[in-house]
Order: sequence, then C-alpha cells, then structure tokens
Amino acid sequence: MEKAELLISIKECLRNNKIHQKKVYVAYYGFAYCIALRYANSREEASIIMNKGFYNAFVRLGDYDKTIEFKEWLKFLILHAAIEYLFKVKQYPEIPRESEISDHNPRHNNLETGFSYDYYIKILHQLPFRNRAVFNLFAIEGYEHEKIANMLNISINSSKLLLTQARENLNFWILQSR
Repeated sequence: MEKAELLISIKECLRNNKIHQKKVYVAYYGFAYCIALRYANSREEASIIMNKGFYNAFVRLGDYDKTIEFKEWLKFLILHAAIEYLFKVKQYPEIPRESEISDHNPRHNNLETGFSYDYYIKILHQLPFRNRAVFNLFAIEGYEHEKIANMLNISINSSKLLLTQARENLNFWILQSR
C-alpha cells in the first residue's frame, strides 16, 4: 500500500470505515501473520495474535505518529499482542536463577543460512516459549537485552542465557537434520 493511500485509509479508519479497515488488514495481513507465527505454537494461535494486534492498531490508530513507518508501528503492536497472549494462556517453565546463569559457559554458535521459512518456523517452534521469545526479539526484531528483559519481566542475565540456550538448541537441531 502506497503512503498516500495508507494515509487516506488511516483517516477513514479513524471514522470507523470498515472498507478501509479491510484494505489496511489485507495490505498488511502477510506481514503481521509472519511476525505472529514466530511466537505462536500453531497457525490458529498466530491468527489470534495477529487479529489482536490489528484490533489494537485500529483502536490506537489515533495515536499513530505519521513520522514512523506504519509497518514498524504495526510490528510493535503485533509483538506486544504475542507476548500478552502467550503470557495469559501458557504455563511456562521456571526461568533459571541468577546463580545458575553465572555458571553457564556459552559457546559462540552461528546459525547457517539457506533453510526455508517453513523449516525455520518448524525448528523455532521446538524451543520453549521464553527461549523462542528472547531469540525472536533479539535476533529477528533487533531489541537489546535490557528491552527484552523489561518486555518479558526477566533479568538481563536471564535474557542472555535464554538467547544462548536458544542458539545452542537451534544449531543442534540444524546439525541433526543434515
């Protein structure tokens, strides 16, 4: 969707125009769904997360700052919808204590590139939620550990450990699939 068309649609969405809401939804559906799918355990959960993110976008559209790229603003809302949803409906294993973190010796691992998106999602879904969330927020979304810790209500060291564990598990699964 071109910027001029988007601005017209946003103006109409603020008037609760369903036709323009549908235009925005259709234009950004694939983008939002891909983000939600990285955090969800199923396509159904991804749809719930994505729709909650779109709902939040339409409700908060009056707060949208037109100097920010719409996709970035929507991505932020989808990420928060994913974290909010998953914290409400899931039971998570206890995160490591600080004493366990200092004893951990992380190895430097690099994921090899060249595998399909479907394969990436498949192996990503094998990670426990917190590892997956930290990996996505750090490696994909580009957030720093301080921001991730704040978003997930964990310590910075826990964020670092969970990222290391995620990378180790992903590397292991990639090597095993060869």
